[in-house]
Amino acid sequence: MRKSSDMSTLYDDDILLWSEQQAAAIRRLGRSAREIPNELDIENVAEEIEGVGRSELAAVESYLELIFVHLIKLVVEPDSTSVRHWRGEIAGFHANARRRYSPSMRHRIDVNALWRSAREQSLLAYEGAEHECVAGLSVKAPLALDELLAEKIDVAGLASRLH
Repeated sequence: MRKSSDMSTLYDDDILLWSEQQAAAIRRLGRSAREIPNELDIENVAEEIEGVGRSELAAVESYLELIFVHLIKLVVEPDSTSVRHWRGEIAGFHANARRRYSPSMRHRIDVNALWRSAREQSLLAYEGAEHECVAGLSVKAPLALDELLAEKIDVAGLASRLH
């Protein structure tokens, strides 16, 4: 069976939207078609297809949260011997987030929630340490989605914005 060029493009360009559209189409087919075999579990097939898109969204959110966590490390421990490693990890998380990001994710990604989670993780990681600057970090995300997904990530510039 050949994919239409429009569906192929949507599949390649926006897996989240594609998965939602395909799941809806399968559900409509299940409600209207009379010749679908009984053993075809329409609802669970649709859920699995939707799961593909949700999984991609979760992956992007996870990479963005990891970027935040590692930026906080750079701010809290600027003289650490791990700085180069953290910068490298940020670059890798950024590349992975950009590769998996699709346009329909924009309105579903809550950058403030990701920031709060990264900040909370950092507060726990540095609890009892002499690093009071984590508690001083804004509760609201100091960076926007576009900055996190820019074509080229400016690690030093983003870290400086956390203060």
